[in-house]
Amino acid sequence: MVVIRTAIPNKGRLADDAAALLRAIGLRVPSASDRKLLVNSGKGRYEVLFASPWDIPRYVAGGAADVGITGLDIVEETGNHVKRLLPLNFGACRLTLAAPEDSPLRAVDDVPDGASVATSFPNLVRSYFRRRGKEVRVVEVRGAAEVTPNVGAADLIADLVETGSTLRMNHLRAIDVVLESRAVLIAGADALGSKGQEIREFASAIGSVVEAESRRYLMANVPTAKLEEVRAFLPGISGPTIMNLIGRDDMVAMHVVVTEDAVNGIISLLKEAGATGILVMPIERMVV
Repeated sequence: MVVIRTAIPNKGRLADDAAALLRAIGLRVPSASDRKLLVNSGKGRYEVLFASPWDIPRYVAGGAADVGITGLDIVEETGNHVKRLLPLNFGACRLTLAAPEDSPLRAVDDVPDGASVATSFPNLVRSYFRRRGKEVRVVEVRGAAEVTPNVGAADLIADLVETGSTLRMNHLRAIDVVLESRAVLIAGADALGSKGQEIREFASAIGSVVEAESRRYLMANVPTAKLEEVRAFLPGISGPTIMNLIGRDDMVAMHVVVTEDAVNGIISLLKEAGATGILVMPIERMVV
C-alpha cells in the first residue's frame, strides 16, 4: 500500500486551518493538546508530519514528506525546488514594505540606495529591490520587525501584514507590497514521480474542499411563470436543476450552487419573484 506523508505546520497562523483541512477529507488529525510529531491517519494510507512551517519546503523537497502545506511566502523565501499544487483558502497576507509615518518615503522609488530594511525574508527583499535597480542593506530579524525603525535599527521594514493594524500601532505606513501570500499545497519532484497518482488523488480531495468553501447549495420553490426570470440571475455551475412538485403546476423546485458572497442578493431577488421555502446549506466537498 502506498502511503502519502503530509507535512503541516505544528504552530503559527496556518496550523489550525491546515489541520481542519485534512480533517475535512477524512484524515484523523489530533488536536493541538495531543499532538505527536508523526501520526498515522486514513486507515494507514496517510501519515501526518507536524513540523515548523519554515522546515516544510525542505522536508518536501528532500523527500521526508511527499506533500506539505505552508505559506507561499516561506516557499518563495526558502527557494526549495517544490511543485505548487494548489492555492488554499486561508493564510492570506501580504509581505509589505513599510516606513515610519513621519518618513519622507512614500513609494519604493523614494527609497535611497544604502537604506536599511529589517525583515525575516531577506531573499525576497533582496530580489524585490534588485528588480527595481536598488541596493539596500538587509537587516535580518526573527520577529518584531515593526520596532526596528523606532529604535534606529533600520530605516524600513518588510513584514507580513493581514489587516495593517500592527503597522498603525507602531506608526508605520505601507508603501508597497513585496509578495501576496496565502497557504499552498506543495509536493516534491521525487514523490510526484513515484507516487504521482496517489498525490493527484490527494490534491483532488483537497481541491474539492477548497472549491466548496466559497459555495452554497440553494433550494427554493419558484413560481413556474417566473422561472425564466429566475434563471437569468441563477446560472449555477451548468444551470439550475428544476424539478416538478407533486400536485403543483404553478410551482417548481429549483436547486442551484451559488457563490457565498452572492447568497444574500439572490435571496432578495428570489423573494421578489415570489419564491418560497428558500434553503441555503453549506457544501462539504465539490468536484467540478
